[in-house]
Amino acid sequence: MDLNARRDDLTAVTEVVAALGRYVRANPQACDTLAGIAAWWLPRTARRSPDVVGKALAALVASGEMECAFGPDGQTVYRAAKSAGHEGSQAEPPGS
Repeated sequence: MDLNARRDDLTAVTEVVAALGRYVRANPQACDTLAGIAAWWLPRTARRSPDVVGKALAALVASGEMECAFGPDGQTVYRAAKSAGHEGSQAEPPGS
């Protein structure tokens, strides 16, 4: 990947991080898979590839704003992080 492509990827990830951050603050009970988030949580103007959305989710999990867990069907789901002191099961974000 050349420098311009990396810069474009970083810009896209940054935009998705911001959009998802706004979404979870407005919808703190929301919980979905990467595919669901990519399809439904982002405004049409901010929709990106699953790879970019996955990188944004990994950044939000790393920052503590979101967490990931296993849903009832075993798929990884993402949601707003619980309040401090909450001990929930967390899965490693895909690609980490």
